[in-house]
Amino acid sequence: MNLSAGRIAQTAAVAALLFAAVLSIVHAQDTAPLQPAGPVIVAKIAVKVSTKTAKVGDAIEAKTLREYKLQDGSDIPKGSRIEGKVATVESKKAGNGNSLMTFSLEQIEVKGGAAIPIHGLVVAIGPSLMPSDSPGGNPAMSRGANPQGGAAAATPPSQGRGSLNGQDPNASLGSTGAKDEYDIPLGSTMEGVALGRHTGADWTTGLQGVKTEINLDSDVVIKVQLQ
Repeated sequence: MNLSAGRIAQTAAVAALLFAAVLSIVHAQDTAPLQPAGPVIVAKIAVKVSTKTAKVGDAIEAKTLREYKLQDGSDIPKGSRIEGKVATVESKKAGNGNSLMTFSLEQIEVKGGAAIPIHGLVVAIGPSLMPSDSPGGNPAMSRGANPQGGAAAATPPSQGRGSLNGQDPNASLGSTGAKDEYDIPLGSTMEGVALGRHTGADWTTGLQGVKTEINLDSDVVIKVQLQ
């Protein structure tokens, strides 16, 4: 095996082990006592990031879609920026058909104020739920629809496609149904992308693309659970 092939194999092995750790640690830590959870912040990705071109250290940014108040009384206006960094990335090509991205969310930039450090995990990710009858309506609302024209099957509130059960962000938001196009269900509704998380010291969110690249852009909405 030549040097470059060895490095690729080593990187792939490390990445696979890291994502496996993200997924396995969830089950152990979800049952452990947690500090009282902060608010679940809904935001939209503001900077394009793709496993095809991203590098470790690249910025992850999202803009809040509503106003929030943190547990310490700090106000988070609509349009504030949630900022983080890519921790691990592997393209579909490097991953033999599967892609991987892990990242941590580190702070919220409030316009006219100081940056607020955070511990935040993505508990939901997917396209906005635009009404299917609106111009350019997002097909996310029609996933699972009967091909003969029947109603779309409801997505369970406790998990998304290809993702783990975890903390329910709807616990503080109500679970009787989506309130608006940004009230995406828990888990991942990104086609072919699974969501995991590690609530250890690094507070890392993990995404794994199955036979696809992971593309985060302005069409993607996230729910961030603060601790």
